[in-house]
Amino acid sequence: MFDRRAHGEHAEVELAIDVTVELRNALAKHGSEAGHYNVLGPDPWRVIWNHDRSGFISFLEARHCVLTWRSPVASRSDYEHLLASLLNHARATRRQLFCVPVNEDVTAVARDLGMSATWMGTECFVDLASWNLEGGRREKLRLAQNHGRRLGLTWREARPLESEIDFTGLARVEEAWKQERRERRTDSFLRTSFTELAHLRRFFVCEESGEVVASTTCTPINSRGWYLQDLVRTPHAPRGALEGTLILALDTLRDEGYTTASNGPLAFWHPSEGQTDNHPLGPVANRVIAYFDRRYRFQNINQFRSKVAADSLRATYLLRSDRMVTPRVVRSLVQLLTRATTP
Repeated sequence: MFDRRAHGEHAEVELAIDVTVELRNALAKHGSEAGHYNVLGPDPWRVIWNHDRSGFISFLEARHCVLTWRSPVASRSDYEHLLASLLNHARATRRQLFCVPVNEDVTAVARDLGMSATWMGTECFVDLASWNLEGGRREKLRLAQNHGRRLGLTWREARPLESEIDFTGLARVEEAWKQERRERRTDSFLRTSFTELAHLRRFFVCEESGEVVASTTCTPINSRGWYLQDLVRTPHAPRGALEGTLILALDTLRDEGYTTASNGPLAFWHPSEGQTDNHPLGPVANRVIAYFDRRYRFQNINQFRSKVAADSLRATYLLRSDRMVTPRVVRSLVQLLTRATTP
């Protein structure tokens, strides 16, 4: 039987902003999933460390829930201690814990701790060493880029911290993308903002007649890999504009010797079945999923991102500490996922 008392009922909680150097060291070594670097952003992330401070679990808090985004940044042997410590913290503060979306190893630990787990989708990875556009797997990308070339589109890496022209171009395309649909202006940690972590990110853009019409923002996963994070385009960007930024990003990272790129977690998408609407979470939680599906349009996102055929796949899961999800907990969870969180 698992003894929670041996796993830090009173684990120390620190603000991420106070330990950024240690966090970056841990991320460089143990980062493994898209979104791990969110902890370095401007939101009030809190962290619990393992015993030797080589790994951590990060989380945000609202009135009735605690949310951790992605799996712990640590070796697998530390998952149990970190998750148990966070679970104890959530219960001590009378909040429900949600872990979204996490890998299969964390899910196994969570089940041993008595948490509920539900399949949530798939994270897709590209092996950069073998990355190319040959054959049928990535034919859609290749054809789209060729179409853009015939229209005179060009692609390059932008450096907004060094070039005012690049900064203005990225700002313009991001604003045009947000104006197209008001839901894209979310102010939570999931927001699209190229200025955040700009010193760590890389930016690949498409230009039409000298004007930026599409961009792909890449964020590190660790010292060896990158996340193809924010893909934005103007409403009237030609076909091939955004695809070309993805291709340039992957070509550049491959040529520089990086080993992997994540295309991000695709919500409720399975490699053999495509999009699924089967969410066995109960009526309240299913309404939450329907809300976010309307907001983010998972199917459209997944359809585009799946053009970058994956070399490896990892199932992702939603974990929750209590089987019952009450309306007030739902309100807190929606707040964390849609609005900026204050310390």
